[in-house]
Amino acid sequence: MNEQQICEILSYYNTLDDKARQENIVSMLRELQEICGYLTPEMKTAAAQTVGVKLTFLQGIIRRFPTLKDAPYRHEITLCSGARCGSKGGQAVIATVEKALDVKGPGISPDGKFCVKIRNCLKQCRTSPNFMIDGTLYSQVQVHEIPHILKNFD
Repeated sequence: MNEQQICEILSYYNTLDDKARQENIVSMLRELQEICGYLTPEMKTAAAQTVGVKLTFLQGIIRRFPTLKDAPYRHEITLCSGARCGSKGGQAVIATVEKALDVKGPGISPDGKFCVKIRNCLKQCRTSPNFMIDGTLYSQVQVHEIPHILKNFD
């Protein structure tokens, strides 16, 4: 991690009159994230202090912007837990992905490759069951296809 770059970014945003504006905070977080690929706990604490907001407020912004990462993973999987997907085998898809990645519910796989998220609906009910990897939708997924799909992301 490059401490000098972090200090330069924080110093710049500290000089802004409107440093606590959400747009400025998001820009600062994106610049910080470029340094090591995600926002470390230390970066988040320093960023919150720089712009004068609580760390919990900063965490809320990070959750609101999917491009901001607060953990070191390479791929994001979003599983649909909605009623339509569930009625067409969605729960089996969720269980298979969780087992394949050794993750129970939302979380990061032990190898750090995948961040698993579960959303109530992906708004693609016609083609259920569905899930997304890095924003790419996989529709009408069959359980036996999941290992092959995940293998493409190794």
